[in-house]
Amino acid sequence: MIAIAESAIASPALVQQDLYFGLSLSNNKTISRPEFQDFLDDVITPRFASGLTQFDGKGQLPEQSGVQEATNVVSLYAPDTLENQLSLKQIARAYQQAFDISVVQVTNKDDLKIGFGPGENLIDNDPIPELIQVDLFFGRNIGGTVGVTQEQFQAFVDQTITPRFPLGLTNFDANGQFLSSDGTLVREPAEVVSLIIEDTEANEAAIDAIVSEYKQQFQQESVLIAVNEAITVAFGPTADLIDNDLIPEPIQVDLFFGRNMGGVEGVSEAEFQTFLQDVVDPYFDQFTVLDADGQFLSNTGDLIRERSKTVSLIIEDTVANEAAINHVVSEYIARFQQESVLVVVDEEIQVNFINNLPIGCGDGFREMGYNNLPYPPFASGQPFRVEDCFGSGDRNFNALWSGLM
Repeated sequence: MIAIAESAIASPALVQQDLYFGLSLSNNKTISRPEFQDFLDDVITPRFASGLTQFDGKGQLPEQSGVQEATNVVSLYAPDTLENQLSLKQIARAYQQAFDISVVQVTNKDDLKIGFGPGENLIDNDPIPELIQVDLFFGRNIGGTVGVTQEQFQAFVDQTITPRFPLGLTNFDANGQFLSSDGTLVREPAEVVSLIIEDTEANEAAIDAIVSEYKQQFQQESVLIAVNEAITVAFGPTADLIDNDLIPEPIQVDLFFGRNMGGVEGVSEAEFQTFLQDVVDPYFDQFTVLDADGQFLSNTGDLIRERSKTVSLIIEDTVANEAAINHVVSEYIARFQQESVLVVVDEEIQVNFINNLPIGCGDGFREMGYNNLPYPPFASGQPFRVEDCFGSGDRNFNALWSGLM
């Protein structure tokens, strides 16, 4: 993650690409952690050498209603170029060839700003404050080895982040890796802190102070900052949560479920799984669940910590889905005596279910002057068509192809 800053300075047009990899094989076996790590090392990292962040989760697919499988989410921040789009296709093809599993790609680029240190003016300070999402990616290596312990990071969150944002934060454990300037693969544990805050100058200054303090305290080169201003936020069932377009479009809805009841942990793993099966699954047959930790300061100034679950949905922006979201939120609040459930809606995304990239895309694009695209050649006698390398359903094709003309 640290190395991203070096390449990003000269290439400011970064977008977020989240890749969802299922780990369950058709023979009822699961892709092992070493097998997936080899795929990260050998296939993804060489193509996105500046860095990636990987999260362990649980996912449910349409054909597996009621059954959750292990899922890995790989988050990339990279320029929105033709070469990178082709690299994503190649990654998906390699994964499908190796494991016979498709990959889901979610792209976020509208109203998204990426920075790597304080003072980058990432937040538009509106005259009337609006809620935005700020994700901070903290690497834990110092000098090439793990140097920031879990205890040290928790102390940093308690003493540096929470006092500045007492209303709450969500912390995800993750793993980052990148290739150093000499080609060495560097891995490091990471922490991602997600904040829903107002876009004020005071909050922007607080973010800068947090990043500066972490860099100084733990000798870090950078902290990745992702600011998303194109979101809608609610804390319970809400009318007009979603813009219901006449032609349905894909959106992302993240639901943040706290697990405390009366100040102590009260929602067990078994109870939450039952909730997913009884309440979420009847409406949404595909979702991803990530474990997280939340904390905030109470009205009396006491630090409250709680384990939490984040359920991420990729759905269409229909009235029926909006009603289903409100039902899920209402049911959780009632069933587990919760004051609220945080709902974050992002309607500015693009979704692709990436399948095999047709053989020959590499040769075709090399003929056009793109010489660093390692794809196999076309079968003999088959003409090259650029649209075959994307498919008619790819929302990015027209923009990318226009950029070549």
